[in-house]
Amino acid sequence: MDDLAQIWQKLDNNSFKISTDTRKELDGTIFFALKGESFDGNTFVEKALKKGAVAVVSQNPQFKSTPNVYVVDDTLRTLQTLAQKYRETFTIPIIAVGGSNGKTTSRELIRCVLETNFKVHTTESNLNNEIGVPLSILAMDKDTEIGVFEIGANHAQEHTNLLEILRPTHVIVTNNGLDHLEGFGSPTKVIEANEEINKWARKHNASIIANVEHGLKVSTPLPLSISLDNKEYQTKMVGNYNLENISRALTVGKVFKINLEKALTAISAYTPMALRSELLERNGAQVIVDCYNANPSSMMLALKSFIESCSKPRGVILGDMLELGPYAEEEHKKILDFVSKQELNIIVLIGEQFRQAQENSHLNYTWFPNSSSAQKWFRRQNFTNYTLLLKGSRGIKVEEMLLI
Repeated sequence: MDDLAQIWQKLDNNSFKISTDTRKELDGTIFFALKGESFDGNTFVEKALKKGAVAVVSQNPQFKSTPNVYVVDDTLRTLQTLAQKYRETFTIPIIAVGGSNGKTTSRELIRCVLETNFKVHTTESNLNNEIGVPLSILAMDKDTEIGVFEIGANHAQEHTNLLEILRPTHVIVTNNGLDHLEGFGSPTKVIEANEEINKWARKHNASIIANVEHGLKVSTPLPLSISLDNKEYQTKMVGNYNLENISRALTVGKVFKINLEKALTAISAYTPMALRSELLERNGAQVIVDCYNANPSSMMLALKSFIESCSKPRGVILGDMLELGPYAEEEHKKILDFVSKQELNIIVLIGEQFRQAQENSHLNYTWFPNSSSAQKWFRRQNFTNYTLLLKGSRGIKVEEMLLI
């Protein structure tokens, strides 16, 4: 029996319990020693065994003779191969959700809708890349009836590679935006990367689920209330841009014959994940916290929704949009040009890219180099009756300024 077969047997015997982080519980797991740009799991092989891992998969040849350690050429590739093999043991619908913006919210709303009738497994947190997708697959219970997986990409062919592992029966592309321009190289390349999903689906006879209209209307945007056939449904989300995500979940529900009213009731009960269209109260203000990530498309959507839905006094707190490469200055200037034309009582910018973009402008703003310095300012303010929008890339951590 070769190493791959032995690892598979070990996984099967231990209910496919996998670990990749020795800081977490390891008892009864198979530890995969993954290597990244800033970490190397191969340095924690012995620690993993001491903490209760029943086996370790490593690419470090020095552990060739260590009991319960399987030395392979490439730990990540081994993980992906095993995930693909595990996926093939299921004959259930598997939905892949990709695109530029709205992937996670759409995924979660789809889960909520489908859970009204099925046992659903979905991606945990943001495990949507070459490591996350295999881990998400291997975490799927054997009695799962539908799988809903998010796939992300920041360079060409990544979607295709993930789809080869996941082998979905249905695919969804949320939209084409200006995400990960540094990796893709241009807006055209982003579109091509998202089209990889549909191309793969057509080649492998997977169903492409396109969003359809359901007659929904926005009643109030903060929090988001929607109406259908004169019946109101109040959600816990904010922003009229979420209407598209809701519609997408209802479309999937229709494909799987979910009752529309049951679906809308499930959507109403959904609580947004942290930092994704959350509505909080701080310093007397209502604060829309939408700063899990940001790109020019999602930033503009959030701003337009905010301007349309929130009355004065109101303000925006915007952090840099990262991973834009040569498009950074141009795209930050576009955002500032839009902001300068709006009726806002306060404008706060955080990060070096916004600082460079506003040079020689006449915008009335407050600037901070980072979120921790903005936090000190924020704690001294009184924003009673204000509505504030927080938006920025994950690396800026705009939400840290709310820590009081």
